[in-house]
Amino acid sequence: MVNEDLTSRGTVAALLRSACFRSNKRLGQNFLVDRSALLAIVSELERDRPDEILEIGAGLGTVTCELAKIASRVVAVEVDQRLTQILRHTVGDLENVEIVRRDFLKFDLTRASGKGRMYVVGNIPYHITSPILKHLVGHRRSIWRALLLAQTDVVEKIAASPGPSGTPLGILVQAYCDVSIIRHVGKRCFMPVPTVDSTLWRLSFLERPRFSADAETFFRVVRTLYGTRRKMIRRALRDQLTAEQIEKVLQEVGIDPTARGETLSFEALDRLASAVVQLGENPP
Repeated sequence: MVNEDLTSRGTVAALLRSACFRSNKRLGQNFLVDRSALLAIVSELERDRPDEILEIGAGLGTVTCELAKIASRVVAVEVDQRLTQILRHTVGDLENVEIVRRDFLKFDLTRASGKGRMYVVGNIPYHITSPILKHLVGHRRSIWRALLLAQTDVVEKIAASPGPSGTPLGILVQAYCDVSIIRHVGKRCFMPVPTVDSTLWRLSFLERPRFSADAETFFRVVRTLYGTRRKMIRRALRDQLTAEQIEKVLQEVGIDPTARGETLSFEALDRLASAVVQLGENPP
């Protein structure tokens, strides 16, 4: 069925009816039915020319068909058994496509990669965006780039991190990736129509993170500062350090104790986390 236009609403509706399929909101099953958005994905992939692609949530195979034209190997991961049956119908004849029924959050990318680091493509379900991004970061040594569709407001907050509009998740992603926003994809580009708009964006994984401090301490400091946005830094750190320790650390790293945590750059956050580590290693 690879000759069928899977961005056609009529084709998709007929396909779903024939399979007696009803979308599961819990799984975020909103299928891309916009040709221009699909071509934007293809354009990015044609520029990068990845050899191996792993697709998160292959769905009906709309994107999978295009991936198979570009890469020598495509691993199409789909958790819903009903959709894997449809995938066998839409892309099962493509020799370079491997359909894997599995929860992506339980998928080990280190074992999936063959010749080198994989390129990840996916339309991320809105309610598990954070777990998926954390999973990707956790497997960053097996990933080259990721081209994703995700909820617009989440992507914008990640792109604005660190900063007043940023989030701990955004800092986690930005710590290990270069983030590029490609284009807006409205909610009516999907079927059924979701409640939010999406953004197509790219993550390019860095060889080294943007910080040098102990990772656990670095992100603990980030969560503390972003969890108490309205507090000055010297007050936000009181759950971790004594008042005397806070004043000493902030003076050593040259950070204004009356500033707020979301105003700190990666470099400043790194200096602060490194100082906290040293304080723990050399208690008074």
